[in-house]
Amino acid sequence: MNASRYTLTACGADGVIACHEPIAPLAPTEVRVAVDYSLVSPGTERHYIQQLRDSAERLPLGYCAAGVISSVGARVKDLQQGDRVVAMGWKIATHSNWIQVPQRLVCKVPAPLPLDQAILATLGATAVHAVDRAQLRPGERILVVGMGLVGKMLGLVAACHDAQIWVADLNPTAIEPGLPVQVLDLQAEPGTMAGHFTQIFLCIDGDITALLPRLLALLDPQGNGRTRSRLVNVGRVSLTLELSPQMGNVDIINVSRCGNGYRDDAYHHGLKSVPCLPGEATVDRNIARCLDYLVSATAWISRLQRVEMSLAQALLTYNSAAFFAPGINLIKHREA
Repeated sequence: MNASRYTLTACGADGVIACHEPIAPLAPTEVRVAVDYSLVSPGTERHYIQQLRDSAERLPLGYCAAGVISSVGARVKDLQQGDRVVAMGWKIATHSNWIQVPQRLVCKVPAPLPLDQAILATLGATAVHAVDRAQLRPGERILVVGMGLVGKMLGLVAACHDAQIWVADLNPTAIEPGLPVQVLDLQAEPGTMAGHFTQIFLCIDGDITALLPRLLALLDPQGNGRTRSRLVNVGRVSLTLELSPQMGNVDIINVSRCGNGYRDDAYHHGLKSVPCLPGEATVDRNIARCLDYLVSATAWISRLQRVEMSLAQALLTYNSAAFFAPGINLIKHREA
């Protein structure tokens, strides 16, 4: 094993660089992973890079990785050297060649699934949590607004729940041809689509004040027969909102991250349990569920376009004006 590791790090005005450091000792509740791939989250990472542009702070980037376990801590359960795994965690599953991850943020990959597909389960856990929070039922008509990576994973998970799926994105190239969805133009008048949807999932960043009346017009005022129609935020949106009787009956739900226990260090290390509301699950369970969805969702996986790049190519892209396009951007850290 190499004595050091690199991590792609946002370094203020210097942009993104590869910082090298010694590999730390392994804690009893951690696993060490030799990383094959890490997954770029373009919206989130651009947000933090821009925040740090005028500061001296350094931030390690990335929170989704896939690879092979090289060693396990003495108190780790159900994982062993040689396991193919996905791993997640902010400042943990970074864009690095080696990572050390608390045991509950690591999940074994089912045999049929290649690592460059399995890695989607880490960010996909957010989509699983969103579908849980929305209490999505088979047959519901849903609209996914924003077909970046979270939107794509939301569509995939919803398809596994037998939902009828429409998607919308201001960038038509973000919607891969052949996906089992219908495309909606949000800039057109609702027309016959008025009242058509029982769930609208927002997988976008930005202000939606001007868009909100059109979204509300698309929601079915009667709901799905068991619950009211819902507007579900899975992104980072802002709006000026006036709540009034004229707005009608609609539920607004905000989805935070990827499941119960995330960003709770004691839970990550297996040192405590966390409660879950009915119909919701923990972060580790949501990763495992998303891996199962990926195994079964071949109609989606085969259509999703992936860009794979070397470390050098990734650094050039981070520091270019174009940055990363929405979608699946993988950084390859070692040869097979």
